Amino acid sequence: MMTNLPDPSLPHAYVRGDAGARDALLDAWLPLVLQWAARLGGARVDAEDAAQDVFIVVLRKLEDLRDLDGFPPWLFGVTRRVVSQHRRRAWLRRWVPGASTERVSERPGPEADTARAELGRQVLELLERLPTAQREALVLCEMEERTVVEAAALTGVP
Repeated sequence: MMTNLPDPSLPHAYVRGDAGARDALLDAWLPLVLQWAARLGGARVDAEDAAQDVFIVVLRKLEDLRDLDGFPPWLFGVTRRVVSQHRRRAWLRRWVPGASTERVSERPGPEADTARAELGRQVLELLERLPTAQREALVLCEMEERTVVEAAALTGVP
């Protein structure tokens, strides 16, 4: 069983059509999907846009999911595919003249914030260089502190 995951009954409640189930499902899973999108997407992917696209897919296709108990790995797979699409689009935008995918913060912060931001940038750069499967494993096992068994279940790897 995977730890630190939202209530496993939420997908069931949504499919049954329970009142407030959609909002509860979104509220519960959004932080985790945002985290996955930010870490898997890298600096050029807007994690909030990717997470929104993930939940568009989820709300459209959740009723077709045969095994609702398999929701966490299914959701991770949807997130992985959506982020991959966003990464491809970001790569293409790099080659369009005048298009900028970099965001510069206008808020100056103290030295600690600057050092932390630089370290975060370096980590994201290193993550972007890894092949997708290795990046996913590193994000799940090291950054989210999931066990190898949990990571394998989320990615569908035996």
